[in-house]
Amino acid sequence: MKKYLVILLTAVFGLLLTGCTQATRATINVKVTKLLIPQSGVSVYMYNSSKWNNSESFRIPFHANKVSVTNNEGIAIFELGRLDLEVIDSQSTFYFATFAEDEKTIIGSTAVTIKSGDKKDVEIYLL
Repeated sequence: MKKYLVILLTAVFGLLLTGCTQATRATINVKVTKLLIPQSGVSVYMYNSSKWNNSESFRIPFHANKVSVTNNEGIAIFELGRLDLEVIDSQSTFYFATFAEDEKTIIGSTAVTIKSGDKKDVEIYLL
């Protein structure tokens, strides 16, 4: 009897463990350019719609949901998991911004709507 209980508990624990991992559900590649030249080393900040739409005072790096720095090709990669995407709706809208050195002035932004399983490419044109 104990043997069956151990096997059952092991199986349940294994299912819980694999079911709770946050696998990548969607990917957004944000390319940052200035005068059509890719910009490397630029911090790109991601906001969900509730933060972005709440108030302009939330549009600062501190309130970002995620941040990624552009690579040599000028691309910041955001891999979104189950916790990042809307559970109720099948799609989510995310806003991306880059800031001037004062970290208050937005010098480029874009938005994208994505659903689980998607891979999207968007671009920010710096001023």
